[in-house]
Parts: sequence; structure tokens; C-alpha cells
Amino acid sequence: IERINVNGNLRTKDHVIRREFRLAEGDAYNPLLIDRAKKRLNALGFFKSVDVKRRPGSAPDRVVLDVDLVEQSTGELSFGAGYSTAEGVIGDVSISERNLLGNGQFLRLRLAGSMERMQVDLSFTEPRFLDQNLSAGFDLFHKEIDQRSETGYESTRTGGTVRLGFPLSEDLWMQTGYTLEYTKMDVDERYLDEVSRVVEEEYARNDDSLASSIGLSLTYDRRNHPKNPTGGYYLQLATDMAGLGGDVQYVRVNGEGRFYYPISEKITFVGRAIGGHIEGWGGDDIRLTDLYYRGGETIRGFDRAGFGPRDLSHSRKDALGGRTYWATTAEGRFPLPFVPD
Repeated sequence: IERINVNGNLRTKDHVIRREFRLAEGDAYNPLLIDRAKKRLNALGFFKSVDVKRRPGSAPDRVVLDVDLVEQSTGELSFGAGYSTAEGVIGDVSISERNLLGNGQFLRLRLAGSMERMQVDLSFTEPRFLDQNLSAGFDLFHKEIDQRSETGYESTRTGGTVRLGFPLSEDLWMQTGYTLEYTKMDVDERYLDEVSRVVEEEYARNDDSLASSIGLSLTYDRRNHPKNPTGGYYLQLATDMAGLGGDVQYVRVNGEGRFYYPISEKITFVGRAIGGHIEGWGGDDIRLTDLYYRGGETIRGFDRAGFGPRDLSHSRKDALGGRTYWATTAEGRFPLPFVPD
């Protein structure tokens, strides 16, 4: 390869594009590596189209590569509003930039809420930390969830995560992180005698906690497109351990697998399996706020915290959360008719 020319990147910096190639000027021409680089450039989401052309160089054994790009908008300001039978009126506003200052960095600020939930998130990711093939970033969050009608209590979570990820192979990615999270449990004193005894005893024993945890996740992604896949599969296994200081000690494992198969040009079959388990260690039991509460977000048709253990001895039948859950779903995905791509 005599030269690699990059054309059309008016905003994206040159090195952001060139680092997606696993070869450089002076290397032997390899069409497989060129095709993979084109796929990675498309996956960035910065460009409407990516085309890599080959033409003769200054000698018979040399070629020149022309990388022709058409950029697209990477900043987004979005508003959303709707109605949910589980949460009432819901709203969402977010501002995000996938290519911050042309450096390929990701930044997002999001505010979402409903009659029973309020959430604020700030996320930043540097995909090439220290100019190495490392992804680094942080997340800050604050969540207020009112589940009094399902569990008898409200919860507030505030914290942050710092993370570092790196590839083990072309499709296998590992990410590590450290999370510090403060959780507060609140029960209306006026209705304390109406909630489950389990909730009452937990609230009396400790209404807040500080969790200090480290996490590790493995992601294997063989989808043909990261945002709108029509073929391939996606596997993820994540575990985190709390107890490096703080008030709680547990080990939690979550897993997910998704399989995509094209039924026709417009219809894609999607199979999904998810599950998780949490267990205390060092003599600690799991607090109610750390257990799994699953409902319609996991299997359509269920109410919030709609399935799992409940206190049937109490008139409210409060959901108490579970240590283990699993679910499988199958669906067909298709574009909305009469709506442009």
C-alpha cells in the first residue's frame, strides 16, 4: 500500500478514521482487512456512506486506497412524551453527541421521568484512551423510583461508574468498572402499618446503604449491524461484586443472548434469553433494594414488579423481589408502514 487517502471528512479528524484500519502505508495489501475496516467505519455511525476504492500506485507492485466518506449529523436533541399503563404520563429529553469535536468521543445528558420515576444520567466515553485500543469513560446517575403501589416503598439511587474496556478479538470485548452507589429506602410513616412486615423490618433495620463494587463483563457481538441488525447474534455475561468497603456484600451475575434471523427483506425474527442471580457473602443477606423486580419490561403483558415472590399473608401482597430470574422471548421486528427509513 503506497498511500491511504481519506476524503469527505469535513468534521471528523483524520486519525479517528485511520485508526479503524489494521494496516498502514507500507503494509501488504489485504482485501480482508480492508473489508473489516469498512465495516468498522460504518459501525461508528458518523457517516452516511463509506466506500474504499483501489487504484494503481507509482509502481506495478503498489496500490493507492481512496476512502470516500459522506458525513452525517452525530449530535442529537430529542424529546419524547407518552402514556404508560404502568407509570402514567412519561417524558424524556436528552442531548447527545457521538463524535464530540470530531474526536470520536461520546457524550450524553438525559433526563427522563414519569408519575413514578425520575432519572438523570450523564455519560462520557473515549473510545481510544491514551491512543491505545482501550475504551474508557464514566457514568453519573441519580434515580428516584416510587414503587409504593407494588413494593410498599420508594428508593433513591445516586452514584457513578468509571469503566475501562478493551477487545480480546475482533468480536469479543471485555469491560471492567468500579461503581460507588448510595441507596436510600423510604416508607411513608403514615402508612407503615399497611406495608408488608418484611418491608417494615428492613426499613427499621437500615433505610440507606453504600455499595462499593467492581464489575467485569464479556460481550461477543456477531450482528451485521449494531443498531438495526437483521442477522447474527449477541452474547453478554456480566458479574459484579460489592464489598470493597461500603455497607453491602454480594455477588451478582447477569447474562443475555439475542439471535437475529431474516424472515424476509423487511421482517426479522429475534430470539432473546436473559437471566440473573444475586447472592450475599460474608454473612450478609441481600437487601430488598438490591433484589430483582421484574414485570412488563422483561415479559410483555405484566405489570411493574408483576411476577416474583410476594407477601401473600398481607392484604397488599407486596412484591418482595427475587434472587434469581430468567426469561425467554421471541418476536418479529418490522419497520412501521408508510414511515421513511
